[in-house]
Amino acid sequence: MSKSLEISKKATIDIKPDELRAIMEEYQYDPDIMCDDDERVLKAKRALTKIALPDRIIFCIYLDLGASRKVGELLGVSHSTILKEINRIRKEIIYYIMKDDE
Repeated sequence: MSKSLEISKKATIDIKPDELRAIMEEYQYDPDIMCDDDERVLKAKRALTKIALPDRIIFCIYLDLGASRKVGELLGVSHSTILKEINRIRKEIIYYIMKDDE
């Protein structure tokens, strides 16, 4: 059974809740869990927690699927729209990583 998750007024994701939960947990930052992640990965995960949830979902699905075309098909939008959003989200993540370095 799929759950439809509204990302924006234009797009919804038809994905099983367990699949989405697994994707989100993989990229979640948890300071209480000892992990083997290096400092760069920890900074990226902390930055992910600071961006808006819809952006985080899109970015994590993109990381998991590895292709803007696949994400576009899943969301029902063009891959060029996904690329524009991914680039915007990357800039925001980089901003928070740089801010974390200060």
